[in-house]
Amino acid sequence: MPYYIRKRITDIVINLFMLGFLVLTLLPIGWMVFSSLKDSTDIAIGRVGLRRAGTEILEIVPEKDRLLALSANGGISLIQTQDLKLLQSVSYKTSATSYWVDDKSVWIASANRGLTRVPRDNLSEGKTFPFPPWGNIRKMDMNKVTTTFITREADNLFLSMNYRSFAGVWKFDANLLKFIRLMPGAKDKYFPNSDVMNISTFPGIEEEVFSKASHEGYAYLGSSSGKVYKYSLGKRKIEASVKVPHGHLLVRFSNYVDMWKNVNFGLYLRNSLIICGFTMFFAMIFSTLTAYALSRFRFPGSDLFSNAILATQMIPAIMYLIPLYIMFVKFTVLTAIPVKGTFWGIILIYSAFFTPFSIWILRGFFAAIPKELEEAALIDGCSRFKVFWYIALPLAIPGIIATGIYTFLAAWDELMFAWVLTNADTMTIPVGIRLFVGNYQNRFDLMMAAATVATIPVVVIFFMLQKYIVKGLTAGAVKG
Repeated sequence: MPYYIRKRITDIVINLFMLGFLVLTLLPIGWMVFSSLKDSTDIAIGRVGLRRAGTEILEIVPEKDRLLALSANGGISLIQTQDLKLLQSVSYKTSATSYWVDDKSVWIASANRGLTRVPRDNLSEGKTFPFPPWGNIRKMDMNKVTTTFITREADNLFLSMNYRSFAGVWKFDANLLKFIRLMPGAKDKYFPNSDVMNISTFPGIEEEVFSKASHEGYAYLGSSSGKVYKYSLGKRKIEASVKVPHGHLLVRFSNYVDMWKNVNFGLYLRNSLIICGFTMFFAMIFSTLTAYALSRFRFPGSDLFSNAILATQMIPAIMYLIPLYIMFVKFTVLTAIPVKGTFWGIILIYSAFFTPFSIWILRGFFAAIPKELEEAALIDGCSRFKVFWYIALPLAIPGIIATGIYTFLAAWDELMFAWVLTNADTMTIPVGIRLFVGNYQNRFDLMMAAATVATIPVVVIFFMLQKYIVKGLTAGAVKG
């Protein structure tokens, strides 16, 4: 086989291998982002794909030679009564949906959109009126609303919902098209049978029947699968059926809103940025000065000191945990100065942990800088500090940035010491995400959303400084 063909095949195989390795590396991150857009129940039961909204037919409204079929996903389907031909279908992508139909409009109450008015003569021109932020509406988790209720008296609509102990009713003026007020404790007055669900069975229909309507000798039945059946009352048989379009995919971007609203994630993010930022700052100062001294000066014990720095990385970190905890407690008892649960306490520990390895990395970068440059500066009259500041330090910037990013990422992901040495006011993101399980009703969707948001600062830093990282990885590889 010719050399060039063999080389081309080898390059293709290597590229395919690297592409496969990249896909495997990014797969967990991709799955994390994908899961953050799913429902918590789907994650808990192991459902792989995205679920579609249910299309249960909640109400059927006959009108002359047509039907209105109203489904649980906010879908309004216009169906011809003669042969149940689907004429038009629109969906307003609602959840926990209920309907009220009058001569001119279809009113849709839902947990995620509030109230939507749809003209019966133009089903595509719906207008939405979100619930106003009255009472505890801002603190409500609308994903946990099981259903909504709507009724009408004269020119006013009244809306409520099933949510924990919520018993309020919104009053909406149908003429002015605006919410008037929230009436606390009025739910039992306007919706006395709110806990009753009218679900039945019917001969010849395997699914549950959610709605019924009669018109000109026929009964029209709406099922849980989204089908509408035409049943002849005289012949006592089903003559036709039609299925409304599938519900929309439940992509829950609202998980990110709920995460910031229901969980104190902003505190965790702030704490992580403060702790990791100062850890990187102090670790780089100490390790830069020490690494330069070790690479340029020979003094008694310098080799022993260098080896001791590397030896510290051979001891499992968990071995330090209990002694450090006891040290923190004893220090506070003796001095009355709090250490555990403070920013400076955890920053001190992180800086001490990440400085030795940073010194070892940076020593190679400084050793790769030609000594002749510094000797020339010394001959020109520069002091040793000026040589370091104006000659060595600028040339080592790529290595310092690469090492600083390593320190930042290591502190960003650390859980064990942060779990033990922080408190409710100084918890970092890893601790906060760990507390999602149990403290927030096992909302796996919020946990995945938080993990996704936690990667954003790291990804931004990486892409902003990637050229320095690449330079830093090779700066000490070749001497001279």
